Amino acid sequence: MEKLKHILSFSLLLLLLVANKSTFSQISYTIYKVDVGCNNSSLGEIEINVTPTNPPYTYVWNSGQTTNLIENLSVGNYSVTIIDDLGNDTIITVSIIENECEMIPAIAFTPNGDGINDTWFIQNYQYFPNALVQVFDRLGALVFEQQGLYEAWDGKSPLGTPLPDASYYFIVFKDKSDKSAIKKGTVSIVK
Repeated sequence: MEKLKHILSFSLLLLLLVANKSTFSQISYTIYKVDVGCNNSSLGEIEINVTPTNPPYTYVWNSGQTTNLIENLSVGNYSVTIIDDLGNDTIITVSIIENECEMIPAIAFTPNGDGINDTWFIQNYQYFPNALVQVFDRLGALVFEQQGLYEAWDGKSPLGTPLPDASYYFIVFKDKSDKSAIKKGTVSIVK
């Protein structure tokens, strides 16, 4: 009889747990986000992926959208309420920020006059109007210098003669008056 009471008590407890599953349930999710590009060059997006426990899910964003993916977002905070089939809900807030602009120098160029990749390209340079770019040969001699808005280097020396195929060392200062914010590396001339 005592054993039967324990089995009934355990069964009743199990039944209560199953009946009150919403009290113990939590929605599991992963967040994928893309922040706004440097100088608003691209917009952001957020995607919420829910681990299936009690599908289907309802998504209600503070922006009014009702899907797990929202796109074309500007900088700001976005929140979503996710509700599963049992009525369990989870509120998630995600911040979209603007990526910092960075200059990204190409690692090589081919100044051979064919019209393809003839100059050294530095991505995002237009966002740094006070920049300073310096390029040195392997002996440390300055072979190129540009201040202010960047005009692409054509692989020629300060005297206008084509430089030989080689790796050259560069220093890029985001602001010529602030020598602490720099990018260093090598660029190769390949003809």
